[in-house]
Amino acid sequence: MDLEIFNHIQEKMTDMKNEIKQNNTSEEMELAKKLDAIEEYSVDRFEGEYAVLENRKTNEIKNVEKDMLPENIKEGSILQYVNGKYTYNEELTKEETNRIQDKMNKLWN
Repeated sequence: MDLEIFNHIQEKMTDMKNEIKQNNTSEEMELAKKLDAIEEYSVDRFEGEYAVLENRKTNEIKNVEKDMLPENIKEGSILQYVNGKYTYNEELTKEETNRIQDKMNKLWN
């Protein structure tokens, strides 16, 4: 009986993590933009079960469990944090990748 309760609690915790992990809705993002409540992070690196994130405005470092982040992110990915959820921003990631590539090209040409 105790094992059943433990398994039930574990399932509920997994469900809660998955719910938190879901992307922000477009309505949440629009409201956050209006309120200037979007934090942007770049994925600096991975260390075990954690991702090391750097706040793009303050340069503060934050360690976040990988399972709290969108799937398939990698080093250099840009994430937006709104309402307790991280969302991958493909457009910002591409812009940043291109900006860095342009700098590298100018440096070596």
